[in-house]
Amino acid sequence: MQPDYDDCWLRYREVRDEALRASYRRLCSHAYVSEQSRELGAVREELRRGLGGLLGRDPHLWQHPPRTTDGFLAVGTPADMDVVAQCVDEERVADLAEGGYVITTGEWEGTDVLVVSASSDSGLVYGTFHLLRLLSNHEPIEDVHVVEEPASPDRLINHWDNPFRGSVERGYAGQSVFDFETLPDLRERYRDYARLLASVGINGIVLNNVNTQIPGRDSANEAMDVLEGWRLLETRYLEKLTGLASLLRRYGTTTYLSVNFGAPEKIGGLDTSDPNDPEVAQWWAEKADEIYDLIPDFGGFLVKADSEGQPGPYNYDADHVDGANVLAEALEPHGGRVWWRAFVYGSHKDRAVQQYDTFEPLDGEFRDNVTIQVKNGPIDFQPREPVSPVFGQMPETELGLELQITGEYTGQHVHACYHVPMWKEVLEFDTDPEGHGTKVKDLFTDEGTGMAGVGGPGEDRSWTGHYLAQANLYGYGRLAWDPDLETEAITDEWVRQTFGHDPDVVETVTDIMHDTWPAVIDYSTGGIGLMHMMYNGEAYLENHYDPGPEEWPGYTGATEDGIGKDRNSEGNGYAQQYPDALADLYDDPESCPKELLLFFHHLPWDYELSDGRTVVQTLYDNCHAGVEEARRLREEWRTLEGEIDEERYRHVAERFDEQVEHAGIWRDRLTDFFYDYSGIADEKGRVPRED
Repeated sequence: MQPDYDDCWLRYREVRDEALRASYRRLCSHAYVSEQSRELGAVREELRRGLGGLLGRDPHLWQHPPRTTDGFLAVGTPADMDVVAQCVDEERVADLAEGGYVITTGEWEGTDVLVVSASSDSGLVYGTFHLLRLLSNHEPIEDVHVVEEPASPDRLINHWDNPFRGSVERGYAGQSVFDFETLPDLRERYRDYARLLASVGINGIVLNNVNTQIPGRDSANEAMDVLEGWRLLETRYLEKLTGLASLLRRYGTTTYLSVNFGAPEKIGGLDTSDPNDPEVAQWWAEKADEIYDLIPDFGGFLVKADSEGQPGPYNYDADHVDGANVLAEALEPHGGRVWWRAFVYGSHKDRAVQQYDTFEPLDGEFRDNVTIQVKNGPIDFQPREPVSPVFGQMPETELGLELQITGEYTGQHVHACYHVPMWKEVLEFDTDPEGHGTKVKDLFTDEGTGMAGVGGPGEDRSWTGHYLAQANLYGYGRLAWDPDLETEAITDEWVRQTFGHDPDVVETVTDIMHDTWPAVIDYSTGGIGLMHMMYNGEAYLENHYDPGPEEWPGYTGATEDGIGKDRNSEGNGYAQQYPDALADLYDDPESCPKELLLFFHHLPWDYELSDGRTVVQTLYDNCHAGVEEARRLREEWRTLEGEIDEERYRHVAERFDEQVEHAGIWRDRLTDFFYDYSGIADEKGRVPRED
């Protein structure tokens, strides 16, 4: 029975080009696959599914090299298969980083062989998916030679799923994929999700929300925890996770959990969770032992502490080193790791300042199995913000880059917004252009470092709530594996695997994807550095979808005399957290990048920019331009009617209708806001509007 959800980029449609299909059939109709581990069962299953679709007929899967064909595929390690050993450089394969693989051609007893080899089972899984990606993208394989190793050792997905509510915080695709109450029963959808993750090289998944508790009220108006993710550390729920962890393991994905820092009190019955209390340390050690008895390859803990209502070491007059290290010590005997989020704010009026002030002085004090997980920018996943100054300035601490896959501030998967260009901007950023010259992407190559993408799919048929938002999950995985990949290459891969190879379709979808992010920036921020322009709402279910710039005076800095925030040497000194070359760049409005100007500077409304326009006129123009661009993108999509399947065409077309309408609401609210403070009319007569 066909599952009632999309197969995303793993569509495996038959290759129609006769010459190419004949080439693929010659080398892939017969496959000799090792059977030395459970992971290789996943390889055989994927080859059957993928080759069956691409070749137009099921492949023969052998347990020995076939002798009646002029070519075949071999998948295995040199140690397990003599065929492979004859076709690859064994030393080179042995030296591959964990998860790395080789795809090459060779010869065995006069027969041509296409080989996928690795030194680890996970490498064979990733290599198999890479081969299928080559075929899906119609790449030649007759004389192929690919050597791939992941740039980042840890490539995680951080789900924000609420286990006992079935909801997903910042999830815009329905309820959680994971039904924790029915575990250990496994749904077929779990397997298909594991396939999606493995196909782009993701090797770790945090199953639950970092917000493991949120204070609320029950129907009797008594205090309670609205979210109870902390309960996953209870023995009865840990036992439920074993089957899911085993399934994920077959696809090279390790299981992690978000944990509540107050768990020793909530679960263990202790009267404190003080990280310096020996009984607390003992409780965490015993809990770690219990977890690893059940899940031997458990990855470790993700922790959000001392932020937004989550308990932390500050509750006990301790610091983040104390908090992270007590957990790390418990996990260390098992090879586990603590991912400790740097998203901490509350003691400073401007959260941009706090992360560097909090963590940079602690550099070198964290245990080796602690990774400090830092958001790409200092605020909170805004459509565009400067790169966090923490990067490049904690050389003695393992860092992880946190990116948001889900579209919290970029239209919540109603609006189309492709995040890969944003992430490339971050990864290519030079953290000290006049010093050591290290780009952000260079910081995540050593053991203990990595990348974490926030926001997993939901129960929606599309997985992501918008068919075009699938590209963000795909693109995150590809960049986490290889941050040197260009945006254009990633987009081309995804479009061809998702929508096929018709040149007009490929060009149209590609152009739409590349132009979505700039449009969102323009109509939702004005395009020159403003942050937090959205309606916030109440409780933990903040809206974050509609405009509400009046709610954030501390971030917009809007006054009668001007707009923006002085985060420079004349203001709160945030710019001076960067190395000198960057601090000087940001400190002067004449040299500050235009796209960040109002983030670093409060400027008069009539301040003239380099193009001769004033600040307020630029804001007006950009808001209007963003809406016009959204309209243009909608019209571009409409040209695809009849060229792609009706379901995906209609879904995206209707989402574009909503995006255009909602972008207009943003434009009107923001331009009214700018006019109300500045009193300066739009020189093009668009503001103020006649009722």
